[in-house]
Amino acid sequence: MSKRLEMFGHRVTPLRRYLFAQEGVDCLAQALAGCHAVINLAGAPIDRRWTDAYKRELVESRIMTTRKLVEAVNRLHEPPGVMISASAVGYYGSSGGCHGELDDPEADSFLAELCVAWEKEAGLVNSSVRLVLTRFGVVLSPDGGALPEMMRPARFGVTATAGNPDHLFSWVALEDLADALVFIMGRQDISGPVNVTAPERTTNREFYRAAAEHFHTRLSIRVPDAVLRLLMGEASQVITGGQCAVPETLMREGFTFQYPDIRTFFNKAFSVKS
Repeated sequence: MSKRLEMFGHRVTPLRRYLFAQEGVDCLAQALAGCHAVINLAGAPIDRRWTDAYKRELVESRIMTTRKLVEAVNRLHEPPGVMISASAVGYYGSSGGCHGELDDPEADSFLAELCVAWEKEAGLVNSSVRLVLTRFGVVLSPDGGALPEMMRPARFGVTATAGNPDHLFSWVALEDLADALVFIMGRQDISGPVNVTAPERTTNREFYRAAAEHFHTRLSIRVPDAVLRLLMGEASQVITGGQCAVPETLMREGFTFQYPDIRTFFNKAFSVKS
């Protein structure tokens, strides 16, 4: 992510973990001094089994980090012009079709409640700072995250599928995500919630079909939902479910996606990897 931002001429100052581990925010505020933009991407991974202890970590890694960051920004005499704070399309839940940025969060959902609390903390930033709440879809990259593991069976000619084939889910290529952050920083009229997702409405079936076509797999094996629930517990909903969110603001403002659909993603992103 940092390298991508630097490609556009931005100087990136990473905020090390020790800055957040301290009781006060003086050192954190000092690190932020002179910054024109703050991007908050903190948060423990959600694709792990959600024990009660890990749920607390998911909450604390987002809420407490954002709270300290906001406190530090609010202490600055010359605050940054914009704060972009990550959230996720889990805000909307997995029912009710595709969602726009003004839709309400899903009721009785851990992920939605987490996103609401996360965004609420970011919303306490000084009103002089333009706040953008970027709701990310599933971030896809051939170089990291869950995707390389998901595609590992393809090396042996097998596509392993999971979840309801007709279920819609939203994703975004890592490069498009980074480009969207740069785009948002430069657009003074963009604020509030912004869905950062590819414009194509993708189903599980289309995703795995595109993977099978690209890797020329000969066999498809479906992993039953019950097996995923046994292995991952409540966290299995990240794989078996999904949310459909439309990038209304990015499309309206003329943002250009390098990877607008899943076939383009596999063909371009894996051109060297395959």
